[in-house]
Amino acid sequence: MKFIKKHWLIFLAVIIVLPSIWPLFRSDFFRMHDWTHVARLVELDLALKAGQIPPRWAPDFGWGYGMPLFHFYNPLPYYFAEILYLIKLPAVWAIKTVFALNFLFGFYFMYLWAKTFWGKYGALVAATAFTYLPYRAVDFYVRGTLGELTAMTFLPLLFYALQKKKLILTALAWTAVFLSHNVIALFSLFFIPLYFLFNLKLWRKFLLVSALTFGLSAFFILPAFFEKDLTIVDSLTGGFFNYSYHFIYLRQLFIRTWAYGGSILGPFDDISFQLGWPQVLLILPALRLWRKQLYFWLALVLSIFMMTFHSQFIWDRISLLALAQFPWRLLAFATTFVAFFSGSLFYWLKNKLVAAALIVLIIVLNQQYFRPEKFSPTEDFYYTDRIKIKNETSNALADYRPQTAVRPEKPSDQLFNPGKLKFLAQGPQNLLINQYYFPGWQAKIDNQPVQIKPDKELGRIELDLPAGQHQVEIKLGKTRLQQLSDMISLICWGGLFFWGIKYYVRRYF
Repeated sequence: MKFIKKHWLIFLAVIIVLPSIWPLFRSDFFRMHDWTHVARLVELDLALKAGQIPPRWAPDFGWGYGMPLFHFYNPLPYYFAEILYLIKLPAVWAIKTVFALNFLFGFYFMYLWAKTFWGKYGALVAATAFTYLPYRAVDFYVRGTLGELTAMTFLPLLFYALQKKKLILTALAWTAVFLSHNVIALFSLFFIPLYFLFNLKLWRKFLLVSALTFGLSAFFILPAFFEKDLTIVDSLTGGFFNYSYHFIYLRQLFIRTWAYGGSILGPFDDISFQLGWPQVLLILPALRLWRKQLYFWLALVLSIFMMTFHSQFIWDRISLLALAQFPWRLLAFATTFVAFFSGSLFYWLKNKLVAAALIVLIIVLNQQYFRPEKFSPTEDFYYTDRIKIKNETSNALADYRPQTAVRPEKPSDQLFNPGKLKFLAQGPQNLLINQYYFPGWQAKIDNQPVQIKPDKELGRIELDLPAGQHQVEIKLGKTRLQQLSDMISLICWGGLFFWGIKYYVRRYF
């Protein structure tokens, strides 16, 4: 009993969160819009074990010709899953566990943030409201966007750290957002500087936080931004993915209808964009405190405005926003602010029974959304076999195919080791390697560096092999930008590690 009393928040969090993630405890799984998470984990594991640090190349995507997936696709959720995978938790269960931890830590982080404003009871209500946001259900049970869900989980921690003026924690939380989802990170570049504009006395701390966040995440964000033109990713901002087709109407924020489809032009999307009725009603008491919470009210209003057609003139003028594809992704911020305000009643009212009643109400009115459309055996979609990954998931994940790569008529008939490859070959010939060409690949003939190029047929690695028998070596190296980025992050992470040791030695010894 003493243990439970001491750790009451953990037990209460588990009890409150469990109804939102109950399908994870079944032996089967369910298909989401994005059902390639297990395959990504397997590919990241292959890259790490081949010596790629940080991992960047996924050898089996791209129809078995490889793809620089983790060069551009935010890796943090898969790093968490990899830890579990390395201790022999099956890949599907590792992904399930990361999904579950998002809900548990999301509850805790919102509790920390809301408690600084509304007290313990208000924090519990706000944390429950955050857990049962319909948009969190959309991210999990409909879209299956693990990266966006993870980035959203860290937003309350980021605002808590800002409120408490904890510089290191702020930088770590912001780094987690950057490494979890590109679009949420892009939006944060507006919301976080805006916070400091409301707190101009903290401008020096803003510069320090920004510099540290940049340094910690440089290994990913620098190559991802400056080398994205080497892939076809820009083609994903046109056609269906153009932002102009995906603005929402204000009434969609309040319509409780639920579906498992997608976003279309107009107000009749086959997917929900609601804020959550109990959450919206519970923000009303916070209106009395608007002067004290001006930043968060402004951020909420702006995030909603930027999702509507009325903001298109801004989207048209800031070309970088096109990478967001769907303006309604700003729901990650809007709903986070709504959940935070949900505990505002307890700024005045300190009543345990009212808090318990509101927690039950939030769960009852939103729990219906926290279930999949239908279940299916894990082997139907969540592949760990490399041949199935190559054959079945490449069509679903072609976002970061190199510019020079051509889609093949059939997948490669080989599996490629993403590490160093050595073999003997007889020349003369134009030697082809069954991986797509991409800057960073290196080749040696008899220990002498040679130039490589993309072949004209598919864009595979091609090199000229002279007459005679030669030892050929192929390995994935790093561009100068990647080397610089890795060095910046290594220095920052190393410096932070030694600072942490020094800080705790002084504090506890």
